[in-house]
Amino acid sequence: MDIVNFFETLAGKWFSQRTIHNLASQSSQAGESNLLIEFLPATDADLTNACAPLGHDSSPIACGLRIHQDSQLDGESTKVQSTALMVVMAPNEAGEGVLVQAAGSAPALQGSYRVDNDVLTIVTPTASGQLEERLWFANPNLRMRTSVLKAGDAVQMASFCSEIRMGMAKAAS
Repeated sequence: MDIVNFFETLAGKWFSQRTIHNLASQSSQAGESNLLIEFLPATDADLTNACAPLGHDSSPIACGLRIHQDSQLDGESTKVQSTALMVVMAPNEAGEGVLVQAAGSAPALQGSYRVDNDVLTIVTPTASGQLEERLWFANPNLRMRTSVLKAGDAVQMASFCSEIRMGMAKAAS
């Protein structure tokens, strides 16, 4: 599956359950999210605008996603609502490419992606290390997602999400 097809399959309304393990403090926390994921074609102006601060032009953009998230962690009284963009640059011959992530007023982050055996892997450098996320489908309406935050070679945090498609997102206009 190519990257554009993979990202098209991510579109929809999703219910997500996750467990986060903080290895430094030996604590765990569960949470739930409602996600609305919109597939964006390469020509969407928001994708170009998200890439501009990192010096990317629009010619290598393959596609993108707009992700609206409404989340709450167990034990927390407030919900977190956010919107983010993911911009996928066309892959190289090895099937790897650049992925730009932009959320609100935070600086855009640049990472890399690859798809192997229908599993998307995203690696994003952070201020404290590196975040590696893997996403795959158990069936068209059930996907799994794991993430690991590393500082050097030490794993600081790990999470697992199971996500159920609740419906399709409206097509981007």
